[in-house]
Formats: sequence, structure tokens, C-alpha cells
Amino acid sequence: MSEFRKSTVTGVGWVVGERVGRSALQFLVMACLARLLDPQDFGLVGMILVFTGFAGLFSDFGLSAALVQREVIEERHYSSVFWVNVGIGVALAALLSVLAPLIAAFYTEPRLTSMTRVVALGFVFSSLSTVQRARLQRAMDFRLLTKVELLSAGGAGAVAVGVALAGGGVWSLIWEGLAASCLAAVIFWLVAAWRPRFMFDRKALADLFWFGGNLLGFSVLNYWIRNVDKMLIGKVMGSAKLGIYGRAYSLMLLPLTQITSVLSRVMFPAMSRIQKDPMRVKRVFLRTVAAIALITFPMMLGALVTAEHIVLTVYGPQWLSAVPVFKILCLLGMLQSIVSSTGWIYLSQGRTDWFFWWGAGAGVLLIGSIVLGVWLGTIEAVAACYTLMSGVILLYPAIAIPGRLVGLRFGEVAAAVSPTLACSVAMATVVLGVGLIMPVGWPHWLILCFQVPVGIAVYGLLLHVFRLTAYLDVRRVGIEHLEAWLPSRAKFFA
Repeated sequence: MSEFRKSTVTGVGWVVGERVGRSALQFLVMACLARLLDPQDFGLVGMILVFTGFAGLFSDFGLSAALVQREVIEERHYSSVFWVNVGIGVALAALLSVLAPLIAAFYTEPRLTSMTRVVALGFVFSSLSTVQRARLQRAMDFRLLTKVELLSAGGAGAVAVGVALAGGGVWSLIWEGLAASCLAAVIFWLVAAWRPRFMFDRKALADLFWFGGNLLGFSVLNYWIRNVDKMLIGKVMGSAKLGIYGRAYSLMLLPLTQITSVLSRVMFPAMSRIQKDPMRVKRVFLRTVAAIALITFPMMLGALVTAEHIVLTVYGPQWLSAVPVFKILCLLGMLQSIVSSTGWIYLSQGRTDWFFWWGAGAGVLLIGSIVLGVWLGTIEAVAACYTLMSGVILLYPAIAIPGRLVGLRFGEVAAAVSPTLACSVAMATVVLGVGLIMPVGWPHWLILCFQVPVGIAVYGLLLHVFRLTAYLDVRRVGIEHLEAWLPSRAKFFA
């Protein structure tokens, strides 16, 4: 196995371990909090996160990503970015504290003032660890990154549940976010050998800013595309509706982001290493997208046909109205798992200018679709309009435009994922049928205990019988990783 492939596969293995552990923690924490808190509590935090999330885009102006992508990096780049990040973090915290009353006035929710000011402190803590994180990602040291992420997530989850059990209500969600950024900063400084020097080089920042500036521009556009729905729902329909919409969206994203973000953290630095060989980038991208579809397509379609049982099992009966939204968003999630991966091409090829202009053009149409859904007056309409525009109308150009950078055609991507789609549809049909023959009085969790194993078995059988290329690739890589892993462990235990 080549050094490139070995480091990539090893990186994926560690990040998969981190994401599986993190997903389990998030699932347990959210399941507990959903029973201890009201939908309105989640809605209140969602209102704040629309603005603090936007502010977070400016926390480093895309400079951390530039540290990962640039071929040659010196100490002056690292230290200069660190001090810029700290300055920006303090400035953002101060700015949000000043604007907190205006955010509360926008939503007519006085409680948001003090909550926003506490959330803002997280920018200061986060700024202290962005360079350490980027250095580890550039070096593809995902083993250490995995440990830091799991420790910080576990500690933050414990804080949130503890505050909720003590009667803290919505503040449990506030303290969870602050604890996560604080713990991550402390742990990074304890385990990372690098320390910033007292230097500031404007030329070093200029080297990085072209890449980072265009990436920031795209991130700003993409952020509002993905969050204007939450802002408008909170403003027009209230915190309760936003809480329901936000929980459905988060439940859909939970498994999806664990797959795409796992690969994104590895594939961005990996594809940056081979950026001068576009054909190789294309081959790696197609195989990776096929592997993503192998996991996300059955996951999303399976969630679609078992939506009611999942929502009621995880969140409880008070969240029943989230089921229709969750079903619609499952279709969106399936398609976005492929489209979101095209960002690797823009970034690895250093064409963040193309990335920005694509975001500007698509953003106008996507925001228009969300406004239409809000005008129609239901959260289901918002989800449906957004899904139609993002997952259907913009699907072809979202793949074809970045594909021009590496000679990739839309038809090649469709051919790579269509066999998986067929197997996933067949599996979902069987799972739906199993649900229909289950006794009416059975609890939702018990029905899931039948549907999930059947779905896994049917899907696995279809993959094995039809010998899908993506399935064979993933299995071969898994075997190679296991063979590389076991001998070193054998020596350890010898």
C-alpha cells in the first residue's frame, strides 16, 4: 500500500472512531435533554446560534484552512495566524456582547441578552486552539485529534446533562457549548507540542489570505443559505416551531455529518497533497463519493421509512410534529451527502474564487426557496421548498462546475452512486413492509428493533450478491487497514 493511501486510510480509521464515539455521545446527550427540556428551549438557543454561528465564520478568515492547503508553511505563518485568531476571538466576543440586546429585540425575547453574552465567550476559548488543530490536520495526525474531540465532547455533554438535571433548563444548552470550546482549548495546549512565538508577519498573512479570503466569502454565503430558514422561522413562527424544525434538522444531520465531516477532515489535506495531478484527484473523488453513498443512501432512506418510530423513540411523544419535517429532510440529506463533497475539489485545487461565485449564484435561488416556504406558512413547506431547490434543481450544476477543474462529468458521479441508490431503495421498501405488518400496539422502540436488523441484513445481502464496486473497494480498504493494524498490536502484546 502506497504511503499516500496508507496515511489516508489510517486517517479515516481514526476519524471514524472519533465520529462514532462522538455520535454516540451526542445521541445520548440529546435524547436526555429532549426529555428534560421543552421544544421552546431548543428554539431559544437556535435563535442565538443563527447569529453566533455567523460571527464564528470570521473567527480566522479561513486562514486555518489555508494552513492545511498551502504546500510550504513556516513558523511565521503559524504564529501570525495564532495572534490574529486571538485578536478576532476577543473582538467577536465583545461585539456580540454589545449586540446582545438587539438580537433579543429582533426576536422579542429578553432572555436572549444574557444567553448571547455567555455564548460569546466561546470565541475567546476557540481562538486559542485553531492553529493547533490545523497543524494536526495538516500532519494528518488524526489519532491525537480524535482523543481531543472525544474528551471535550464527553465533558461538555456531562456538563449539559448535569445542569439540566439541576433544573437549569435552557442554560444547560448554553453551558454545553461553552464547556466544549473551553475543554478543547485546554486539552490542545496540554497535548500539542507547538507554542506560538511573539511574531507577526504581514507578508505571511498575505500568503494565506487569497485562499482564506475567498473561502470566507463562500462560507458567509453558505452559512446564510443554511440558516436563513431558522432565522425566519424563529422570527415569523416563534421559538416552539423553530425548536421542532431545528430538532428534526439536527436529527437528520447527526448521521450525515458524521460521514461527510469524517471524510472531509481527511480528504481535504489528502487531496491537497496530490493537487498537481487532477486526474488522480478525480479518481480519488469518485471512489470516495461512491463510498459515501454506500453509507448515507441506505441510512437516509431507512430513516425516511422509519421516521415516526425514530423521532418518538429518541425525543418522546411531545416531538410528534417533527416527523413530517424529518421525512422531507431525509431526502435532502441523501443528496447533500454527495453535493457537499464537491467542496474538496475547489479547496484542493486552490480555486476558492470559483467556490465563492458558485455560492453567490446558488445562494440567491436557495434563499428565495426558503422565503417561499416561510410565506406558505408551515415548517413542512420550508423543508420541501429547500429540498426541491437544493437537491433537485441545483444538483447538476453543483457537480458539473467543480468537475471542470479535474475533468469530472456529472454522468460519472451518477454512474458511481446509482447502483447503491437502487439497493438502498429496495432495502427501504422491505423495511417499510416490515413496519406495516407489525402489531399496532407495539412500542416504537420495539418496532425499530425489528426494522433496523432487517434493513441491515437485506442491504448487506444486496451488496454481496450484486458485488457493487463501491462495496468491494470499501471492504478491500478495510481489510488492508486491519492487516496493517493487527501486526503492530500483536508486537505490542507479544
